[in-house]
Amino acid sequence: MIATVRSPNYGARGGRDIAMLVVHATAGSLRGALAWLTNAAARVSAHYLIDKQGQVYQLVPDELAAWHAGRAGWRGETAINEISLGIELENANDGRDPYPAGQVDALLRLARDKVARYQIAPAMVVRHRDVAQPPGRKSDPAGFPWAEFIRQLFPQQPASPDERPPRPPSPGDGPVGLARALRAEAYRQVGATDRPEWAMHRLARAEGLGLPVGPSFELAVAGRAYIAQPFGRETLLSPIGDWQRVVRQAALAAPEQQPLREALTQAVYAQAGETYRPGWALHQYAERAPLGPPLGPGWRVGAAGQDYVAACYALDTIFSPAGSWREIARLSELLARPAAGPKSALAEALQEQLYRRAGSRLRADWQIHRYALAQSLGAPLGPSFRVALDGRDYVAEAFALDVAYCEVGDWKSIARLGALPG
Repeated sequence: MIATVRSPNYGARGGRDIAMLVVHATAGSLRGALAWLTNAAARVSAHYLIDKQGQVYQLVPDELAAWHAGRAGWRGETAINEISLGIELENANDGRDPYPAGQVDALLRLARDKVARYQIAPAMVVRHRDVAQPPGRKSDPAGFPWAEFIRQLFPQQPASPDERPPRPPSPGDGPVGLARALRAEAYRQVGATDRPEWAMHRLARAEGLGLPVGPSFELAVAGRAYIAQPFGRETLLSPIGDWQRVVRQAALAAPEQQPLREALTQAVYAQAGETYRPGWALHQYAERAPLGPPLGPGWRVGAAGQDYVAACYALDTIFSPAGSWREIARLSELLARPAAGPKSALAEALQEQLYRRAGSRLRADWQIHRYALAQSLGAPLGPSFRVALDGRDYVAEAFALDVAYCEVGDWKSIARLGALPG
């Protein structure tokens, strides 16, 4: 059964027939994806979204053009939104998060129905990565068993060889290669791609803005389109087509820039699965601090008989006692106090949720986690990972401001990606 959740983000097909299917991955949870794809400020959507249990949600009717492809082209066609249906799959898009059988089966049923109804040719069933321009701009749906899916969708077609992911280029030897390997994995965990040629990425490194905390996204304000990228300290954006011009969110202070600033703020919160509410004390505090981009929706936590509302940002977690919304405090303040009493229990609960949100688990005795806390590296972005290079194995974990790593077995010698060349 298909559930209906309407998105306001669509346009007319301009008389074009449906002739294409484009499959995407959400690079986040179902809740976050629904919040993002149905937020008018996001200016993005899809026709369908399929969660990990196989539930199908319709966001935009087939007869309308959902805004899902962005800058794209395929076989000489550039009006991809006007001729296609966009289908999102709930997935982290990191190449490791699995696509459960129920989800794949639901996609097959939906795709078979649309292929038959609209007479869609095999060559016109594609992934977002296939059509995104410039090539390499998108990676979704990373890790999806595409060749097998196409074989089942078009069983009468001649079998094609199994598709294997392209072998990544050798990162090189020594510290430069290690830096590339660590950075690539840290970016992949949040659905971003390391693009050294992008002015935004060069500026972020030069000014120490930290790592990307989510994928880049597009938004349009006053008839102009932009691409934006949230980093640990701040969100940057560039006008599409004017790639060397980079604007910091905090610099959008002039009156004529307020519509862009407001749209960007709403879009950053929507990407995190939250609705920006300018009247909320927590959101007001985060803007004044500043705390970097939000990393997820707010949540409730209980400790020592008291309920709190908390919100996770790249640089700190803030919270208020339930009902006392103006009494805002920071997790970093709790951690700086002696570990005793009810505040200690609250700090532990907040930290556990902070790591759980990233798919990790807090290990207070682990040197990498202790190092990240002592160096104020911000929120964790994903679970720990391993990198092998030059016959050595490393374990690492990405945080909002840097990657902390050590050689396997040498647990006390923690280093940072930012200290490596390249």
